[in-house]
Amino acid sequence: MDIVEAMKVAVAVARHNSFSSASRDLRLSAASVSRIVAELEADLGVRLFNRTTRQLNLTDAGTEFVQKSVGVLEELDLMRSAVRERHETPKGRLRVSCVTAFGNECLAPAIPEFSRRFPQLDISIDFGNRLVDLIGEQFDVAIRVGPLSDTSLIARKIFTQRIVFVASPEFCERHRPPKTLDEITSWPSVTQVSGEWGHMHRFSHDGKFIDFEVPQRLTMNSARAVRNACITGQGYSLLPSTPSAATSRRKSGCSLTF
Repeated sequence: MDIVEAMKVAVAVARHNSFSSASRDLRLSAASVSRIVAELEADLGVRLFNRTTRQLNLTDAGTEFVQKSVGVLEELDLMRSAVRERHETPKGRLRVSCVTAFGNECLAPAIPEFSRRFPQLDISIDFGNRLVDLIGEQFDVAIRVGPLSDTSLIARKIFTQRIVFVASPEFCERHRPPKTLDEITSWPSVTQVSGEWGHMHRFSHDGKFIDFEVPQRLTMNSARAVRNACITGQGYSLLPSTPSAATSRRKSGCSLTF
């Protein structure tokens, strides 16, 4: 038995003082209304209505039940309205975990417009490259780069990032530019290691995917430090095609294409 539906039926019958009128109001058959009331009385173990062929009256227990049901139904309506309003107009605290490089490059510049659109949201952003426990650490959303490690989570692809090989002019002068991925293994590299990615990258070539293990000469967990090391000629690197990466390429003056 649906107790909420039963309360609505009992209130309607009491209001109209009639099963047939209540059935029209509720858009149910008179037989359905009578059955629901009978099931409710059986569940409660009391009679709610005194019935005769010409009259229908509430019992004392019925009066008490209907009065309390009215209050409960009103509270339910208020609760539903509040939840719907909250869904339509986001409010409260939004806790976000985001990889540092993407957060600095793309997320942080978008915050002013986001805050303007959703003024009732308080935003808390944790920039870092570690894999967080969304539920245990009470994050609402995490922004990460690469494949999803936990298939129980819901993921949405929000962007595609192009990765480019870069090196400084001085570095390119000291080393013969490679022509293939295999040749680049002889070059010293500056690698960012974070999360589960480590030093593995996947490339698409001639319609096929190639998993490429980047040699590790110098490893760091900071994208900015990797860019600076690359600019100063300490090795080549793979950088995302972001505004700061474009700046690095302009400074280095050397990008590689295979």
